[in-house]
Amino acid sequence: MSEKTICEDCNRWEKAGYELLFNQALYKYDENMKAYITRYKFMGDYRYRLIFANEFQEKVTEFQKQGYAIVPIPVDRETFEKTRGFNQVLGWLGKIDCENYLVMRQNKGRLKQSHKDRAMRMKTKQPFEYVGPNNLSDKKILLVDDIYTTGRTLYHAKALLEDAGAKFVTSVTLAR
Repeated sequence: MSEKTICEDCNRWEKAGYELLFNQALYKYDENMKAYITRYKFMGDYRYRLIFANEFQEKVTEFQKQGYAIVPIPVDRETFEKTRGFNQVLGWLGKIDCENYLVMRQNKGRLKQSHKDRAMRMKTKQPFEYVGPNNLSDKKILLVDDIYTTGRTLYHAKALLEDAGAKFVTSVTLAR
C-alpha cells in the first residue's frame, strides 16, 4: 500500500474485536510471487531462499535492533519430514537468532492452508502449541511468515504469545 491506512482486512479483524498485528509485507502476492512461492515452498527448491534472503533479513534485523524476539511460524512435522525438508521462513532468516516458542499441533492428513478458501481459513482452529518460557515477561515479539492471506495463522500465534505474557506482537511476511 502506498499510504499508511488501515486495510480492509485489518478493519475486519478490528471489528471482530482483535488488537491489530500491523503486519508489514515486503511484496504483493501477485502472479510472479505465486510462481516464486510454488518453486521455493511447494517444489522445495531451497536455492530460491537466496532470492529474497537479504531483504527479508534486513527488515527483520530492524526489529531485532529494537529488542524484538524473532518467532518464525513453524512448519508441521509431516510437511517438514515428508514433503519439503525445511521451513521456508528459516531459509530467508539465515543466521538470525530465532525463538522457537511455537510448534504445530500434529494433525495427520490435515488440510493445508494453501488448499483452503478464505471462509475455511477463518474457521481454522488453533494449530499451534506454545512451548516457550513460562512467562515472556513483557517481551516484544516479531512473528515472521511467508504469506499473509487472511491473517488467521498469525492471529492464532499472536494469541498464544500474548497469553504467555508478550507485551506487543507484530509481524513481517514476505508477501501479502
